[in-house]
Amino acid sequence: MDYSMFKRKIVDILGIDLNSYKEQQMHRRILQWISRYDLGDYTALVDLIQKDEEHRKRFMEYLTINTSYFFRDTLVFDYLEKTLLPEIASTKPAKIWSAGCSIGAEVYSITILLLENKLKFNTLLATDIDETVLEKARQGIFQQTHINEISNDILSKYFTVTGNDYELKDLVRKHVIFKQHNLLTDPFPKGYDLILCRNVFIYFTAEVQRELTEKFVESLNPGGYFVVGSAEQIMNPAQFGLSRVSYCVYQKA
Repeated sequence: MDYSMFKRKIVDILGIDLNSYKEQQMHRRILQWISRYDLGDYTALVDLIQKDEEHRKRFMEYLTINTSYFFRDTLVFDYLEKTLLPEIASTKPAKIWSAGCSIGAEVYSITILLLENKLKFNTLLATDIDETVLEKARQGIFQQTHINEISNDILSKYFTVTGNDYELKDLVRKHVIFKQHNLLTDPFPKGYDLILCRNVFIYFTAEVQRELTEKFVESLNPGGYFVVGSAEQIMNPAQFGLSRVSYCVYQKA
């Protein structure tokens, strides 16, 4: 089985179109996985993920690259807390979507800011293609590596510490709904004041990035904000009806 056939098999089995991802980067990751488990070739990997549900879940989690921790990128969260969140919640409850949410650290960080600043908001939507990480997000149990950026005051107020686990209290978790969503194939929800899709675009081809940007803009209310990762930028944002207002932050006209 060559790589082209492998990609077709992955669409059938996992619903992930690897052609949408940067070829060299994704191909290298898959070869590393094959080597790690001493599988030999693509055929052996396909056979394994078809037969072994646990391996299939681990492989999908690996493919979708889930790296997350609370308040990742201080500059972004400072801007959210001091400027953006108070603005969008000033006249009506803010409607917020975290796309590619991974284990939920980002959306829970935003929820904590909303609660701390007593802002009005609707239930937050958090989506990811990987049901395994969504289940972890719903449980709200984190480790030390996830909470290094959290102050002791916030930690004691919103978390329960049990051994090496940091369990997020229900007063935060109850405000977030997690749903499985494939950015490449599923319809996009509409009517959002703030959408975050951080550190996701860097894995996609330029064409897919453009297509997704158009869809995200359609999902925003007029004047709504779109936030990308620190290693990402939207080239010529005006072509999408966006203007750059701050570090990694774009506003819809």
